[in-house]
Amino acid sequence: MFFKSRVVTKTMKSKPFGAIFGLLALVAILGVAPAFGQTASDVTIVSGAGASASAACVATNNCFSPSPLTVAPGTTVTWTNTDTVSHTITSGKPTDNDAGSMFDSGLVKPTKTFQFTFANATAGTVNYFCTVHPWMVGQVIVSGAASSTPATTTAPADNATVPEFGPVASIVLAIAVLSVVVFAAKTRVIPRL
Repeated sequence: MFFKSRVVTKTMKSKPFGAIFGLLALVAILGVAPAFGQTASDVTIVSGAGASASAACVATNNCFSPSPLTVAPGTTVTWTNTDTVSHTITSGKPTDNDAGSMFDSGLVKPTKTFQFTFANATAGTVNYFCTVHPWMVGQVIVSGAASSTPATTTAPADNATVPEFGPVASIVLAIAVLSVVVFAAKTRVIPRL
């Protein structure tokens, strides 16, 4: 005689887990992506730039690399000193009487950074140089869509620059992945998004 058996399995409702996963994934994506409407560009002060006026980067005009750098108004430019000596990032040309009137970093030690946000008023070509090593020159060309962001300057920091949401994003992303793994293990179903 054969017995008919009926297997009853309980399944968890996936909506709460799906909602939590979706929320955590959204937070992680927003944390990794730059803030809406803001852009950033990096300029490197090349190693050996301060050695002498006959340094290799002087002939190729890339002691500040890249130069020129083209950005939209409202862009924050970060200069990073990868040389072994201190430098400045000073607006203008070495022969200008008003050099440094837009921005002047002061001395930026090796491995440190300086930031400046280029606003509407700075549309056009902005020359800059190092006051300690005046043969080091660069340009930022500001063009494109207008922005209402005012110009701001950030002095060289003694600690490393941390991007917005940087450490938090990786933690949230790890939690989101872990929640999917736990959900899949408990329900033996891979969630559909």
